[in-house]
Amino acid sequence: MVLARVLLIVVALWGQAGPVRGASSGVTICSCDLSPGNCDLNCCCDPDCSLSDPTSVFSSCLPGSTKAESLVCLYSWLIFRNNTPYTTTLVGSPPTQLFCVLSADASLNYFVTPQTVNASNFQSISEPYKGPSFSAASQSVPVFSSFYKAGDPVLTVSASNALNVLRQPAPVGAQNLCSDNSPAKFLLSSSTVCLRLFSNLTDSCEKDLSLDPAYYYQDIAVLKVPAGVSGQGARTVQITSPVTDRPILLGDQCNNVVSQVTYTVLYNGTQGISSVSVDFTLSNVSITSTSIQQNTTVLYKSITSAASSSVQTRSGNPGYLTGYPVLSNNGNLLLLRSLVGESCSYSPVQFGINAVSGCTISGTAQDSCSSFQARAYQILLGGNAPESLAIYGNVTAAQSGYWTQIIYQNCSSQGTCSSGCLIPVLLNMQIMWAQVGLLSNPQAQLLGGYFLYTCQSVKCQDLTVLQTQVSFTDLTRRGPAPRGSRGITDRDPVDFFFPFQTNKAVTNPRSLLLYLALYCWLIMQVVRSV
Repeated sequence: MVLARVLLIVVALWGQAGPVRGASSGVTICSCDLSPGNCDLNCCCDPDCSLSDPTSVFSSCLPGSTKAESLVCLYSWLIFRNNTPYTTTLVGSPPTQLFCVLSADASLNYFVTPQTVNASNFQSISEPYKGPSFSAASQSVPVFSSFYKAGDPVLTVSASNALNVLRQPAPVGAQNLCSDNSPAKFLLSSSTVCLRLFSNLTDSCEKDLSLDPAYYYQDIAVLKVPAGVSGQGARTVQITSPVTDRPILLGDQCNNVVSQVTYTVLYNGTQGISSVSVDFTLSNVSITSTSIQQNTTVLYKSITSAASSSVQTRSGNPGYLTGYPVLSNNGNLLLLRSLVGESCSYSPVQFGINAVSGCTISGTAQDSCSSFQARAYQILLGGNAPESLAIYGNVTAAQSGYWTQIIYQNCSSQGTCSSGCLIPVLLNMQIMWAQVGLLSNPQAQLLGGYFLYTCQSVKCQDLTVLQTQVSFTDLTRRGPAPRGSRGITDRDPVDFFFPFQTNKAVTNPRSLLLYLALYCWLIMQVVRSV
């Protein structure tokens, strides 16, 4: 028989409310009395102090130097574990759970000789406190709100009525491997890129669920609102997709492998999610490959703007928010190229976050220098070169006056692919911004962008690393602090003849108005006399 371990949790609560009737009242041993014959500072139980009320002399009392209150209560959630036979107390209206310690004798403290435990009385002493050393946490029923809020996970129900969340694979680790434990957050449209690894694609082509489009939508229903958990049948929408192809092994290729997943979620305010559709980009992968890059995007659209061909993405309203994408005029976000596995991928440039990324490029000796150079530009910029950046985070394409021009410094077209072609190997995006508006609520505004290329002569057939750097420079000019704030000393004049006293400081607005009125009156009298 295994003896239960006794876990003693001692809660020492020393009250300091109210006067102390004696310097050593209710404290058997004064633990802070360190100087015999002298009164120790803030030691309220030191008999050398000989004070009837130490709290009137000391600014505070050291822990353990005052008597315990007769009844001290704490909120029950502050207690990690209570293995005593005493339970919490319900008080107040509405009732609040409190853990209360009742001291029958104020002299009780840590220094009282504890009860002797031996073989004869061990069972009787440990009986009220025994129990498992670690008890399983109670499985509480989650409480869901009546509608989705921004940032809430989107809830789903499987064909077996199991409650889950809509997954958005996210990259983890240095290799950016896919993790399927990341939930999609309501109203937070985002895109993730990660790497799927497999040891033998011949075996996993038709068996690996992550490569099959059906894995992402079949037998999955989305709850319209979180409160629909109690009525799943009437408050769910099925995820639909026009793609019906399945992975199939044909010769030395695995066809119809998922390389991109795009969820589109239509919502109607607090009424919840109206519909969910998913589209795929399928690729054919050689059976000798050991990895595949997958891009997962979740887009949220209001049903009032669903018919629009483009969805306006806000990065602040109006000023940019740190971590949100920088908007460019080509209808897309300003992109940053990075290497994922054996291929390149894009990620949006995030406002206020300096970043460095890299990718690789290679060609053949038959390529022309101009085409190879153009491909390097396209890789560094992520597609079409943007011409301007949105000044604020909520600017639309129709607001022509709210865009700032990007200044480019390109490479000259020189050389040949065989001898050496001058191509851009480094793009330095320098973005200037400043805070505008009220000091209490400043808004971040973009002032301009300077895209500087560093060029290098390389051979087209060589593997060349292309890098992109993004740096944000704060050009905010701080105005003077408001009057009356810290750092400004205001002094009132000491007499009526203050303006004629050169050694006085002018700060009182009312006095200044009085003096100005007096000066104006004197000038008017002089003019009339003339």
